[in-house]
This record gives sequence, C-alpha cells and structure tokens, in this order.
Amino acid sequence: MKFGFLFGAGAEVGYNLPLGSKFALDIFRFDNSKSKEEFKERREKVDPITSYANDWMPKDYREKSVSAFGKKVFQSIIKDTIEHNRNSIILKLNDFDSLAQKHIIKMKEDNKDVVSVIETTLNKKMKDIILSSSIRYIGEFQDGDKLFGSNYFSSLLLLYMKKDFWSSLIKRKEFGNMILSIMQLQLGALSENLTKRINEGVFSKKEVEIDLFDDLGDIVHLNYSETGLIGLEYLLDMRESKTNTPEGIIIRFIQLIIEDIYASVLDYKSLIDSNWYYLYNPRYEWAKFTKICIFLMTVREYILSKASNKIDNSNGYYNVLKESIDSKLFEVSEIATTNYNTFIEEILGENVTYLNGSTDLWYDPYINKIGKESEILDDENHIIVPLMFTQSGTKPMTAINMSEKYVKTYKKWKKADALVVVGFGFGSDDEHINGMIRTIVDDDDKRLIVITLQDQSRSESEKAEEIGKKLKVKSNDKIQVIYVDNDGISTADKRIWSECLAELSQ
Repeated sequence: MKFGFLFGAGAEVGYNLPLGSKFALDIFRFDNSKSKEEFKERREKVDPITSYANDWMPKDYREKSVSAFGKKVFQSIIKDTIEHNRNSIILKLNDFDSLAQKHIIKMKEDNKDVVSVIETTLNKKMKDIILSSSIRYIGEFQDGDKLFGSNYFSSLLLLYMKKDFWSSLIKRKEFGNMILSIMQLQLGALSENLTKRINEGVFSKKEVEIDLFDDLGDIVHLNYSETGLIGLEYLLDMRESKTNTPEGIIIRFIQLIIEDIYASVLDYKSLIDSNWYYLYNPRYEWAKFTKICIFLMTVREYILSKASNKIDNSNGYYNVLKESIDSKLFEVSEIATTNYNTFIEEILGENVTYLNGSTDLWYDPYINKIGKESEILDDENHIIVPLMFTQSGTKPMTAINMSEKYVKTYKKWKKADALVVVGFGFGSDDEHINGMIRTIVDDDDKRLIVITLQDQSRSESEKAEEIGKKLKVKSNDKIQVIYVDNDGISTADKRIWSECLAELSQ
C-alpha cells in the first residue's frame, strides 16, 4: 500500500519545538535587533541605478529610518484574538480547574507543591474552596460564571485577599494584575458574543419588512483596549518567578496558567493580513514596508533558533517514517508539510514539499517570485523576505512556482492509496490545504488516516466525525483516526503508529 503524507505543527513537538499557539506568543518576545540589521544590509546592497531602486523604492531609501512592530500593535492583536477565538476563550476558562491541574502536575515534578501551599495558607481543603455562591456575573455574562465555580481560581482570589501572605505590595499587585487580566480576557470574549448577537438583530420580533431597519446593524462596538491587553503586555515582559518561597510558587503557578491561556488563543494572522499589502508599496509606505519585512525576518530567525535546539528523538515522527521507508514497511508517494523547518529533509533524506513556505524559501514582492535566495536574487539585489505563509499573503499563492507545488503535491497524493495526516489541525485558516484533502477524499475516493494525540473527550470515531465537519466532506466513512500518546504509540494496541499503517497496507 502506498501512502501520501502531510505533517503539521503537532508532528514536531517531539523534537522540542513549540506548537503554533506558543509560536505566536514567542514571536513578540523575540529580539528583533538582528533582523533589523539584516534588513539594513539588504537595503545597502540594492543597486541604486536600476528601475527597482528609482521606481519601486522611495528616493531617499538609504537614509530613511527603519522600524519594527511595537507595542501599538498589541491592541489589534487582542482585538483579533477575542473576535476570532472568543468561544475558545470562554470554553478554556470555564474549564479552569483542568488547566490548573496540568500545571500543578508539572510543578510537582519539580518538587513544587502548589496545592499544599494553597491549603496551608487558606487553612482549607482544595475541594472546599469555591466562590460560586458569593460571586456571579450579570445575566448577560452568566456563561462565564463557571470560572467562580473553579476551586483553583477561587483559591487565587482568596490568596489575593490574604494580605499577610504577600511580602510586598508590589508582589501582591503583580499577582492581582494577572488575575485581572484573566477576567478581562474572559469578559472581552463574553462581550464580543453579546455584541455580535445584538448587531445581528436588535429585534425580538419583526413581522414587517422596513428597509430603514437595515441601517441599525453593527451599532454596538467593543472597546478592546482593556480586554486582555494587560495580560499580553505582562507576558511579553515577564520575568519567571523564583520558586524558593510559597509566594514565589503561587506567582509561578499563575504565570504558567496565563501563559497557557494566551498561547492557546493568541491570533496575529490579521496583523499580517493587514500589513502584507505594504510589501508592494515601499515607495509610499516605507515605515510599514520595513515593519512587515523585519517581522518576517524575525519569524525566520526565531524558527532557526528553535530548530538549532531541537532534540534527537528516535521516536519522532520523521525518524520513524525514515525507518519505515528504509525497511520498506510501506511505500510513500509524496511528503508535504505546513511547517517551516527544513530538518525534516535532513532526517528523511527525501524531498519534501513546503506548502506554507520554509526557512530556505524567499519571496520577491517586486516580481512575485518564490525560490531559494540564490535563485531569486540577481544583480539588482531586491529586498526579499522569507516566505512564511501564516495562512496570509494571497499574492505569493499566485506565483507560478508555488502553484506548481500545490498541483504536484495533489497529483502525487492522488496516486497513493491513502493520505496520512500527522499533527495538522484542519483549521479554517488552512482552507487552501483543506481543499486539496477534501478533493482527495470526496472526488478521488481515497482514505484519510489521521494520526493525532488522544482526545479523552472523544472516541476515535467521534474525532473522525469532527474532522469530517472541519473538512466539509460528503461522508466520514473514509476518515480513520489513530490515537497515539506523546511517543507516537497507539493507545488502542500499544504499537508504534508506523506499524498500524503497515497493517493497513497488508
């Protein structure tokens, strides 16, 4: 049996690389000074006596200042996060205890007992710490009341109230701001839901059609400046708390929680979408042009820095696939990835198609061309940027060589008996790839095998149904889910995932 493969971000977690959510948060923490210098060096190399320099660039481009995105963009990031991920925020905070327990386990592995500190300080058992009968939101926000039914969130509020627990007003204020930022983010999400509901229809009954009413839409707007901005700014400048005191343990505990919350919902794609245009207009939008260029260079630098610290993992998906190919466990028709790291090719010794770009691919917006740096730079030395689709930048998708990659990938997947997908989320922002998969399943009648970490709330068949809905396929019959643990071992029969595929091919 022959398989096509698609790898997403989840396939690289085993190599000590961050998921896309943590990736978004870390980008804005990353030092961009090296990228600024790289931009300046590229600017200096531009040939000043070319049409590119005289028609595309501003006249004094060599003397103009260079700037990167600063804190002013954080409000737009929070706006996008709340607008696009409001339901995820509400659900995550409604299950605050599960979130807290995950970090309690991690801290206990380092001999930091959060529960013991809380119970000793408050003189109560954790199960008895609950504030739901004492604190409630107004009726419009009652969907958020589960937060006060959380034992752990209730304990954080009570610890804040216990003034003698804190060594200084500064520490207590820091802790309070973190609690406040969690609630602000929640209220922002709840308010966004309410705002959407009002703007979609202010009438509970309307049996007559009066076109005058059409102008009543979208009259309520949410002020995003206070809905989680404190938390984002705190995280970007955060210093990890020392855990040699009970106070330090509690501060570190809430730091981990708030980082987890923001990392899982942070959305910066619209920031790229709204600034991508300026890659094509440096002559009149120089400042914005430099910001988007430097941001993309910073993303590349961040990815390269993380890849340089990757761990060797014989159970990593790429290593296991390499072993399977070498031992002829099954055949492979095409390997594609949405990740940017190129070490997948180093491990496999096979050509891999990078569907969202890679650290080795660059983009020249002047001539809409994609390729390795040596392939697209000429004597004019245009300012080029790393090709890193964040499901954004539609113009690079029109470049012939990018279109060819997608067509080639689809045709090779079509020659396989089944498409195997590992660590890919099938999100709405991935529709350019979802469309290919949907065609493979619906039109080409191929099987889709999804290898993913076990979801305790869903059986494998229920997970298949969920994926089918995301893909919008006609039927879920051709979708099979294989649940695995962190080491890629099937939770059903304790075999490595590659052996499960080999059995299917027999």
